[in-house]
Amino acid sequence: MSAQASPVAPIRVLPPAVAQRIAAGEIVERPAAVVKELVENALDAGATRIRVDVQGGGLDLIRVNDDGRGIAADQLWIACQRHATSKLVGDDLGRVATLGFRGEALPSIAAMAELTLVSADGESGVGRRMTLRDGRIAADEPAPRPRGTTITVRHLFGAVPARLAAMGETRGEVAQIGQVVRRLALAAPGVRLTLVVEDRVLLQSGGAGDLAATVGEVYGPAARAALLPLGPVEVAEARIAGVIAGPELTRPGRGQVNLIVNGRWVQPRGVLPALEAAYRPLLPRGRHPVLAATIETAPGMIDPNVHPAKLEVRLRHERAIGAALAELVRRALGRQPIPLGVPFATGLAALDADAAANGIGEERAGWEDVAPIVTANLPPLSLIGQVQDRLLLLEGPAGLYLVDQHRAHERILFERLAGIHGAGGAEPAALPEPLLLELRPAQVASFGRRLDDLAALGFRCEAFGGRAFLLRDAPVLPGVLAGPDQAGLAGLGEPDGLVETLLSLADEDAGEGEAWRDRLLVRLSCRSAVRRGRILDRPAMRALVEGLGNTGAPAVCPHGSPLLMHVSGSVLEKQFDWR
Repeated sequence: MSAQASPVAPIRVLPPAVAQRIAAGEIVERPAAVVKELVENALDAGATRIRVDVQGGGLDLIRVNDDGRGIAADQLWIACQRHATSKLVGDDLGRVATLGFRGEALPSIAAMAELTLVSADGESGVGRRMTLRDGRIAADEPAPRPRGTTITVRHLFGAVPARLAAMGETRGEVAQIGQVVRRLALAAPGVRLTLVVEDRVLLQSGGAGDLAATVGEVYGPAARAALLPLGPVEVAEARIAGVIAGPELTRPGRGQVNLIVNGRWVQPRGVLPALEAAYRPLLPRGRHPVLAATIETAPGMIDPNVHPAKLEVRLRHERAIGAALAELVRRALGRQPIPLGVPFATGLAALDADAAANGIGEERAGWEDVAPIVTANLPPLSLIGQVQDRLLLLEGPAGLYLVDQHRAHERILFERLAGIHGAGGAEPAALPEPLLLELRPAQVASFGRRLDDLAALGFRCEAFGGRAFLLRDAPVLPGVLAGPDQAGLAGLGEPDGLVETLLSLADEDAGEGEAWRDRLLVRLSCRSAVRRGRILDRPAMRALVEGLGNTGAPAVCPHGSPLLMHVSGSVLEKQFDWR
């Protein structure tokens, strides 16, 4: 039996009620979206205190109470009409300075739930209450109310069974609401924002106007203690400032990376890639920072109307702003030593035989180089000695510092190689003796395609017949390959590591771009740096610290692991109970 074609229905304009419900479904995606819209309305109304009550994951009840300007009694009904707003001056979207401006939140919510507004715009103590069911007025009467607005949403999606059935468990909806409220609190640190779930306070910000304090209130005291300042700087008609947690506190996801543009939590696509590219090499692999950064600029420099939920904006000078924020992050993370995270052993435990056998390698009586080591990016440091043949121990004005000798050399080599690449290549130095690279037959063609890339980095290889290549020239690498700036480091590195790394190229896919070069530079640095367990003389220790202190990121190795640890004077005072 052949299928019969369905008759073609005529095109018609949908009834307003149907069109409104479809549009509402796009805006009111889940309870968290309702909370976001209502809190943003409260912020636009100038509220200084906002309380959000949630029951049943927001599906049973959402109530948002604020002390803002309130809505006049004769405008309550207008506020519930589609595309009705007081936030757009004229018809110019370029002058939007508020969080909401489309005028769709209240009518969309009313189409999906029972909505009750109680609002007063004066100090008489009397306002107006209006209840809407299915978008129609069910009650309209005077009500006692100090200045401000309370909006109550009940039975969300009760009229849309399919949407209701698609909602997650209560716990998951509460988690989404909590994330939204945390972001709103960070975007408005001057507002006291409280989230109450099932009559229990889940979150509360102080509203003191301090972004760092708000980060501590929403993410916990450990985050507050780890914060470093970002800026402020002014670039491209914008002011950038914020805070970022040091490398000792990271997260497995990007959920605590917060960018706030003119008071709105957003994800500007032109800024986020530059930001992530800045912190990725300074943190352990797969980890992300706790960060809150604000970008303030003129409303005309932003297009906020590029995302249905206003989660994205387009900045006129995104590239310059992204580069400036990335540089702030690089400076903050790359120069911050990790604080000691475990307590000292005390009493008999401090005299453990193994610990005594692996002490500091030299006696102070033999030191002649007592002058502090002064560099661009580390405090003045006095060298004490080498610990367990792998760490350098130094004293600075703020306590003791431990430096991982292998990772310090890695950082020095990486920045030398990256500088050569960034400068478009450098004149390489001829090796005293060429290094032979012998490949398997299947590797020859792949390696041959990399010769130009290697030459751009200062490594000049030439075919030597059959499966062999000769490395005749290489960039000057402190401690690995000879050069005029090697005082103290000569002979520390592992030149054979260069050969091993270059040979590994033949087994890689022929990918192009910065990611490939970055991997190569990291690998070259790691495999040719001084090894742990190598006993160093004092000139070599000083040279390592001097070289490290003149790098741009002296606190982390190219893999993102810490290489510099700080034991503060206050920690020493506490551990020894100095009074």
